[in-house]
Amino acid sequence: MAGPAASSSSRFIRSVPLVLVLFLMSSLPLLPATEATSSRNIQDFMITDGIDPISEAHYSVWDPIFLEVEVQSNASTPTGGRTIVAEICLGDHVSTATCPSVLFSRQTPIPTLNPQETTTISFVDPFYAVEYTNQTYTVVFRFSSEDIRPDDDRIAVKFYLDEFFQDIIYNSNNLDSDEVLNPGIDYPAEISVTSIGWPAEELVTVGWTLNQVDVPMGSSQFCMYVGAGFFENPMPPADTVPPYVTVEAYALNDVINATFNATSLSDGETYSLRWQIITGSTVNTSNSGSFDWQSNGSDVSIQMDFSGMEEGLHCVRADLVLPHLLISESSSSVTVSGSSSSLQLAIPDIQFPSEGIYDVELWVQSVADPNPWNNLGETVRIEVSDDVDIVVVGITPARGDEVVVQVGFENFVKFPYGEDALKVQLRNDGDMPWNATLNIELFNISSGYSLVEGYPESCTKRIDPGELVSCIFPLNHLGLFVVNATTTSSTNLIDIDPANNYFETQIMMNQTSTGAYVAVPPVDDVTFETGEPIMFVAGLAPDSPLPVNYTWKIDYIETIGYGRVLTTTLPMGNHQITLHVRHSLMSPTDFDEVSTRNVKILNRIQFQDMPIVTTGEAVSVEEMDFEILDVSFPETIVHAQAVNIGKTPLRSFDFRLYPTNGQDLNVDYIDFWGNISQLIPSSVSPSSVVAMHVINGSSGVLSPLDTDDLFEAFESNNSFHLRLNGVSSGSIMLVGDMAPVNVTPLDLRTEKSAGGELTLLWDSEGPIDDPYFGGWRVYKRVEFPFRWPYENMDDFESTVTQNFVVDLPGNQTEWKDPNPLEEGKCASYILAAIDHQGLVDYTHGNVTGFKDVGNPDLQCGDSHAPDYEMQDVHISLQYDYDISPGNESDSHSITVTWIYPEIPDEDGDGLPDEENVTWSLYRTQNLPQSVEFIEPILTGLWGEPLTSQSYTEVQASGEDGLSIGQTYHYILIPEDAVGNSDYIVRNDNTASILISDMFWEANPHLIPDVVTPDRNHENDWMNSFLEDISDQNFQTSSLVAIVIISINLIAVP
Repeated sequence: MAGPAASSSSRFIRSVPLVLVLFLMSSLPLLPATEATSSRNIQDFMITDGIDPISEAHYSVWDPIFLEVEVQSNASTPTGGRTIVAEICLGDHVSTATCPSVLFSRQTPIPTLNPQETTTISFVDPFYAVEYTNQTYTVVFRFSSEDIRPDDDRIAVKFYLDEFFQDIIYNSNNLDSDEVLNPGIDYPAEISVTSIGWPAEELVTVGWTLNQVDVPMGSSQFCMYVGAGFFENPMPPADTVPPYVTVEAYALNDVINATFNATSLSDGETYSLRWQIITGSTVNTSNSGSFDWQSNGSDVSIQMDFSGMEEGLHCVRADLVLPHLLISESSSSVTVSGSSSSLQLAIPDIQFPSEGIYDVELWVQSVADPNPWNNLGETVRIEVSDDVDIVVVGITPARGDEVVVQVGFENFVKFPYGEDALKVQLRNDGDMPWNATLNIELFNISSGYSLVEGYPESCTKRIDPGELVSCIFPLNHLGLFVVNATTTSSTNLIDIDPANNYFETQIMMNQTSTGAYVAVPPVDDVTFETGEPIMFVAGLAPDSPLPVNYTWKIDYIETIGYGRVLTTTLPMGNHQITLHVRHSLMSPTDFDEVSTRNVKILNRIQFQDMPIVTTGEAVSVEEMDFEILDVSFPETIVHAQAVNIGKTPLRSFDFRLYPTNGQDLNVDYIDFWGNISQLIPSSVSPSSVVAMHVINGSSGVLSPLDTDDLFEAFESNNSFHLRLNGVSSGSIMLVGDMAPVNVTPLDLRTEKSAGGELTLLWDSEGPIDDPYFGGWRVYKRVEFPFRWPYENMDDFESTVTQNFVVDLPGNQTEWKDPNPLEEGKCASYILAAIDHQGLVDYTHGNVTGFKDVGNPDLQCGDSHAPDYEMQDVHISLQYDYDISPGNESDSHSITVTWIYPEIPDEDGDGLPDEENVTWSLYRTQNLPQSVEFIEPILTGLWGEPLTSQSYTEVQASGEDGLSIGQTYHYILIPEDAVGNSDYIVRNDNTASILISDMFWEANPHLIPDVVTPDRNHENDWMNSFLEDISDQNFQTSSLVAIVIISINLIAVP
């Protein structure tokens, strides 16, 4: 096929000259190309265009100017290794493309390019303004070295940097090119723009330009038969208005020669002549083409040859179109101020006059905008159509599934009886919204296909393009019928495909039950609350007869409402709701169709019990109230279930819901929020807390909550949330991650006492009153010392497992070992803190005899009593007689004097074997073997060895006073530093004395003369008696006789 040629002088231009010219041009590559090839092998690159900055563009002095340029390779082979340079200078130097004084220069390599390949070169570093005032700049892009064509090796671009930069930039629009629009309708639209430093007083203009695409001006075709045979040429009617287009053609062998003539053209208009060969109904794309030109008012004739045509009928068709016809444009002024990344500006409404394809150009402009190049938006191509195509999709049951049954030899679709029985679907396959009216007709087959009275029925719907709508009709007849559906004639007249505006089918309607059921609530035993609106919804079988009457009752008796949907409230308790249904085909004697549903109406209460429970609610079928019964610390016993999950019992609280009317209480659930800071120490994180049921508080038995129960604690506001199902009371233990209470026994030491006894003494450091501190645990091991400290609990337990002695209260600071150590035995003690469960805390404890290095020292007792004797113990009696006037008195006194012995040094260390040996002084009137049970009169006596000390006791009255005529024994008993003493009375430690009356010795002058009784009594017996009583033997015998008589008087009854 030869290409087209245009002529203004002749209507027929033959293709032979054109073919010759094309033949010569096609043979040029066959000529010798030695010279050209040799030159193109040199690295020949050219700079095709500067991309950034844009020529004549304005930028802000504060913005970076990025540099980009487009480069093309004109070499015949892949070539690289060139370097391109960018230089920026002040002023306009575009004409010379040379910077006289370079302000900024950068260079970058060009990658290897294939022949005729084009690439964009970007420089890494941007350029910044040198002076922050309005300036003109020139950027020169050039190769670092020129090639064989230096004219295309450099390019210069002028741009401006403005101190007070302002700009309006078009961004986008909201037109949808995929949406088909309709003619004659005003469509609102808006564009998005960016404003930079725009002054408020400067208005901007926004608008659009509307061009119709490919507007048909005329068409013509010429048909012919290629090959043997005769045909009749179907010529279309001639164009009635200019311009005119005609086709003349003839076939020669397998070649069609066609001439296309266009006449009466408008001067200055752009036309497009498009041709195609149609064979049968198929367009031969290989023989299609077009020719575009701008008319000068002269006629145009184009001649074409189409070769290789197959035998048969072919039509040559030509269409003359205007590629773009300006239809209209519109604009408006709007106010823009300041800087904004995205402003939505409304443009005038767009209206399309007729069907067709349109290009819409949107723009923003202002005389104050220095950059008009960024004001024009993209062209949006819009399809405009007013086609109407309403389709009757089908006829189906409006309720239930489509079921086909066979009656005789024909198929019928089952339809329900009554309201909302038949559905006809309509779809708009056109491009225009349309108000479509649908008619249905019902024909009774049993009556000879007669039209049923009351038909046709109609339905009108507005259908948008692509929308599917439905019309619903009642069917109030039983039997076999034919139903058809069709749109009205007004739709059919404009519909582009009226064949799909009709649908017909055979249907059957018979009597069925309603199949009524309670749809809402969907299951039995749904719970509601008193006062809560309850919705009951009746469900029906899809093919149920309609209409239906609904009656709702409680236990078949008490009516609570009517209708398919009932919203009501019910009293507290368990209720059976019965739904009674009757339809229009029932006789008065027919029983109701009944369905039931059981519901539970609960009583919901709101409560609080400050400060622990801040808000809560509980649900039951009885009236009730809430109270906290007790809040307590855990029992001092191990709670195994908490320990097994690594938690510590913190606090327990008991609560209950109790009935306020009656004895029974069945609770659905209890749910409350509380203040967890009232229940756990501040050192415990609420997020670590877990709630457990207390099964046996005294035994420490706990159990986890049920899987459908809930406990959660929140650290953000120190709150907790507990929800328990099906319980009216409970005892809840909170367990969590708690560090041991920081209580430590300091300065753990022992104190010896008599008999080998040891007493532990310590100072408590820390909060011993903390309820989570359980006290102290004592471990004891004889002969081998404990070590300290321990690495972990297993290490500690393996050491002390057989050495537990006793647990002590937390406020105790001493403990006497009840088991004295035998002589020569020593022991080691550990004192460790225990928590409120009695679990030992090996990190807070101490050991006796602790040393920084080495094992702790053993603690030894002392049960050896000293047996020392005084060097000299003697006693003397003194008498004091005072005859001072008014102070006459006399008294006896005893002075005991002793010398302290030396303590031996048997171990030879130069020191006494015992220190701080003290003595106690006892006084008795009988000399015992031991004074263990006698109270001393002096204790703590001590003196240096071989020193003397004395004690004086003065005669006194009373039970413990010294008396004349009595013998007294003074005994000294030694005692060591820890209180050991054998209390044995030793001779060398004892002194005795008889207190005789020394008054007469001190006052001999007061002794009267001895009077001798006169025995010359007149009675001899009296004289003998007086002589006998003076005899010592008689006196002793008399005394014995008196004692015997006294004993007999007492002992004999």
